[in-house]
Amino acid sequence: MPSPQTLFLAGHGSRIVDDLIADFGDYATECDVFDRSLCFADASDVGLLRVSGADATAFLHNQFSTNVSALMPGQGQYSTYNSPKGRMLASLFLWREKPSPLLQAGEGKKHPPLQGEGWGGDGVSVPPSPSTPLPQERGEKIPVFFILLAADLAETIRKRLSMYVLRAKVTIEDVSASYAFLGLCGADVSGAVFTQAKTCLGLDTLPKLHHVQMQNDITVVALSPTRLLLILPSETLPEHWAMLSQSTHPAGRHLWQRAAILDGIPLITAATSDRLIPQFANQDALGGLDFQKGCYPGQEIVARTRYLGRIKERLYLARCDEAAVFPAATPLYSPAFGEQACGLIVNATPDRQGQIMLASFQTSAADNPIHVARPDGSVLTLLPLPYELPADEIPNRVKL
Repeated sequence: MPSPQTLFLAGHGSRIVDDLIADFGDYATECDVFDRSLCFADASDVGLLRVSGADATAFLHNQFSTNVSALMPGQGQYSTYNSPKGRMLASLFLWREKPSPLLQAGEGKKHPPLQGEGWGGDGVSVPPSPSTPLPQERGEKIPVFFILLAADLAETIRKRLSMYVLRAKVTIEDVSASYAFLGLCGADVSGAVFTQAKTCLGLDTLPKLHHVQMQNDITVVALSPTRLLLILPSETLPEHWAMLSQSTHPAGRHLWQRAAILDGIPLITAATSDRLIPQFANQDALGGLDFQKGCYPGQEIVARTRYLGRIKERLYLARCDEAAVFPAATPLYSPAFGEQACGLIVNATPDRQGQIMLASFQTSAADNPIHVARPDGSVLTLLPLPYELPADEIPNRVKL
């Protein structure tokens, strides 16, 4: 069923395919605008979790693959949530919110902006105890984190994380439905065209890469040099869409997904959840792994993959001439592996011609043709990634 955001955009010249906003009538033009300027796109392929409470920092630090405890307010990072076997249940971008000044004892209660949820730290939902004053009453600042992940995994991951809260002072909420998600993306994301869009939105500055900034009712997340995610209360979508339309070109979700693929940043969805070790999706190159922190689910497998042998599978940027986009988890084949699959598609979306994708497969197959869906299927053309992969780290072992 289409979301309220999809239904709204459907009335503004967009084309719906499979319940999502594919484009605004001319996808090739959207690609051209992206290459030379700036688009604003439907970015509702993500869900949003809100994690708050006195123990939120320690809790998330013990669950995720990065050093959450080192995050400063307004700073974000890519990370992963893994199974005990080291496979990614979800890929994440999380950040710590900049807290607003909390109420001192005796002050009147502030009204949070949306449904009792304080986006900037107000109105934190922590169950009260009969004998213990609320942290707000003690004048303490309660940490608040937000987690971006695939929309079709948000509720599943919320439930799984909630299983491990136990007695910790942590509240985990799926707040996806309260917000609209728009993406500013393109070669000119920090240039003159964005300056015009920024003025329309009433923003003073841009956040630095992997940082988050909130002004007025807009939260801006700097996901990459070519992508800024705008998170805004769902009821304000019409007015912000109208303002953005004055200065930038509208685009569908296909273009937003294409931008992420060109960045080499995978989005683990329900189809690929629990399939890949983080290094197989290049998370070590994206800052999604911290090898100096303490234990978290799957850490032993992740560490072994790095230190006890070569990483035998990697994420590749590729294109294919097939017009019909292959779904996530479509198997890949190579002559070197015969009838056995050597990998899978992680994300794919249309390109000007054919499709572009992120595919994870065995590095030993990279020098051979990679076929999609069947051993004699369409062949991939590999493209250079926009970042360097870490060198393998295999310690010198002393032979006894």
